[in-house]
Amino acid sequence: MRIDVRVTEQERDFLNTQAIQRGIPRQELLRARVLSEANQPAPVPEIKRVHYSKGRASIDRAIAAVNRRYSIPSKQLEPLICTVICALNEKA
Repeated sequence: MRIDVRVTEQERDFLNTQAIQRGIPRQELLRARVLSEANQPAPVPEIKRVHYSKGRASIDRAIAAVNRRYSIPSKQLEPLICTVICALNEKA
């Protein structure tokens, strides 16, 4: 049986994010929430915390990865990559 649900783009993005953070497909997340008992939490996995390593190793790996794809000098990449890594760590 199939059930169609209409959601806004923002709602879909929110559901995608929730599913990704739990390591399950969006379809499984929705199924678990729809089939859960009233006033009971849905049987979905907890959100997996993402750990970004601190220190020079993560910066060096990121610079190397970008250098493999683009021809941008490392001296220009380092401040940009450091800013991105700090922003990612700030969110956690």
